[in-house]
Amino acid sequence: MMKGRLLIAEDEPGIRNLLAQLFKAQGYITDLAVDGIETIERLHEADYDLLLMDVNMPGKTGIEVLRHQDQIGRPIRTILMTALSEKEAMEEAKRLGVVAFFGKPFDIFELKKEVTVQISNDVSG
Repeated sequence: MMKGRLLIAEDEPGIRNLLAQLFKAQGYITDLAVDGIETIERLHEADYDLLLMDVNMPGKTGIEVLRHQDQIGRPIRTILMTALSEKEAMEEAKRLGVVAFFGKPFDIFELKKEVTVQISNDVSG
């Protein structure tokens, strides 16, 4: 059974690879982006059920990627990962469709659970 398609946008290779392995093992189609610019390119190329994205990335920040959704033509359900507690960024992120925030270092099991919930919402809703 097809579980869903995830885009993981994270500039730290260790975290990116860990998340990729975790979600592939769970049966998701998993694509990777290493910075904000590549994230936008990938979002143009394919339809994703969920975007798992770091806020602080080179090229464009996670918030800038979210602002770009208008050009992509559809909002994408997004989970943001951040080491920052920037309140204004969080407010804007919520308006731009972010469904959950995870502070770094995050609990991998909590993140896995949230991805499962969000993808099943997307598929059923």
